[in-house]
Amino acid sequence: MVRSEETIIRPRKPVWMADPTKARVPIFQIVDNDFGAKRFQGLSSQSLHPHHPVVKEHKAVAEASSVKKLRKTVVNQLEKYCENTTLHGLRYIGDSHLTFGERIFWFISFSFAIGFAAYYISNIYEKWKSSPVITSFSPFDADLSSIPFPAITICNMNQAKKNEAERILREGQSSFKGFGGFFEPGPICRSDVEKKLLDDSCNGNASFDITENISWQSLRDFLVKVGNSCSDMLKSCQWGSQYVDCDEVFNNDLTDEGLCCSFNRLPPSLIFRNLKDISILNQTFPNNVYDWNAEKGFEDAEYGEFTIPRRPLGAGAHLGLSVVLDAQVANYHCSSTRSIGFKVILANPIETPKMADFGFLISPGFETRVTIEPSVREATETLRDVAVQKRQCYFSNERPLQYYRFYSQRNCLLECQSNYTLNLCECVPYYLPKNKQIKYCGKIEKFCVETAKNDMETVVGNGSNCNCLPSCFSTQYTDLKSYAKLSDKISTADDFPPVSSTYFTQNMAVVQFYFYNSKFTKELKSQLYGFTEILSNVGGLLSLCLGFSFLSLVEIFYFITLRLCCEVFHRKVTRNQKQSLIPFLR
Repeated sequence: MVRSEETIIRPRKPVWMADPTKARVPIFQIVDNDFGAKRFQGLSSQSLHPHHPVVKEHKAVAEASSVKKLRKTVVNQLEKYCENTTLHGLRYIGDSHLTFGERIFWFISFSFAIGFAAYYISNIYEKWKSSPVITSFSPFDADLSSIPFPAITICNMNQAKKNEAERILREGQSSFKGFGGFFEPGPICRSDVEKKLLDDSCNGNASFDITENISWQSLRDFLVKVGNSCSDMLKSCQWGSQYVDCDEVFNNDLTDEGLCCSFNRLPPSLIFRNLKDISILNQTFPNNVYDWNAEKGFEDAEYGEFTIPRRPLGAGAHLGLSVVLDAQVANYHCSSTRSIGFKVILANPIETPKMADFGFLISPGFETRVTIEPSVREATETLRDVAVQKRQCYFSNERPLQYYRFYSQRNCLLECQSNYTLNLCECVPYYLPKNKQIKYCGKIEKFCVETAKNDMETVVGNGSNCNCLPSCFSTQYTDLKSYAKLSDKISTADDFPPVSSTYFTQNMAVVQFYFYNSKFTKELKSQLYGFTEILSNVGGLLSLCLGFSFLSLVEIFYFITLRLCCEVFHRKVTRNQKQSLIPFLR
């Protein structure tokens, strides 16, 4: 059916659209019987003050309604999250189709799963807090070329050569007059000083202290004169399969045993901080010297074979160091022990050896084989993030020493012993690190020095206050020794000094130092739980108990932020649209 134009129904135009001159009339009028309308009847928005009671009440009602709607929105989003979450069991708690008992059951189960996960996560945290560091073995064997050959120090137990002692005693027959007043002794006085030093070296008693009047130069000259130098003690040296000049590979060195010989020890300029303040002997080294320390290692691939410190050539006696030592028994004046022979110690190339207490004995007339086993400890870089008190070790740049360039536990203890002895005795023994201006301890201070030493080295002594923890990177060496008596016929061989068989078996000692294996296993100190381990352990527990994953965290973030904000924004837009369609009372 087609309607004519006259029958088409059109909406009636408002009065103000038909005649713009007429006043605008509202579509909806408030009736008199409406309670809320009666309160606003005859009032316009212009006639009400913002603090008017009616306006305040209207705002309070609006705010309460807004809070109620927001709460309803949050509850609604929480229900939707429970219905759609991937966490195990949580959707049953928010399922309104289940009975109240069923929902309580799933709530208890879910709470138990959370408690179970929290308990074991707290155990992981407590374990990390109490012992965050673990020491394990490296999965890969290391090659000998990655470490230096040990620094070997050899000392003759003879504290003074007999011929030198007789010379000093012969020249010291002159009276010891006016001794206390000289500072630059003449020839006669110098012999008296040497006589007194000789008595102090071989006799535990001293009548008075002469170190106030003697310089380091005079003391050093005396020790060098009466001691057994490298040329006196070393008669043959072999490095690998090649014979080498002993004076080229060994250096004279002063230790607590007097004058000794050291092999493969770094120059003092690479061991000590301020070389001018350190009392050392003049030493010669090859042109190629590498600034090595345990943490740095060997970084240069072009490291030469004859560079100090030398690296091992391989495993076996034929690739080690062999030396023939001469004790010169007939030239003994006094020994540091009750026997004759040599003291030997293996040490790190940057450490000062403590020969008197830790050196092992080598007897003349025997061939000794010293098998070397390295003990290398390293640390991961992530270990720096762990507090020193928990990891119980220092990196080289974390504990600077006063005298030494690089930190090691032995160097730290020696420095601490030096400082403690200085405070207790007001002097320092010549073999400990110190400044040249500090007074040397003589025999008269022997009791005080021994007291300080024992106090430092006992477990409950002051050494525990030195704060000398082990190094995080360290290279040490252990030794295993075997002996065999020398044959009286071996002296006729071409590779030994031309001496009689009797002298050879009574004075000579043959010593071989070599590595037993060409590979070794390093100890590796690392974090027990790093970020990856913590993440995997905690994530595994949460996944086992709750089915929690990274996307579960994204879900939570989505529902409490993005979706909630979008829902609130959507409700606000809808409300504004409705208000724009229905004019409000003006």
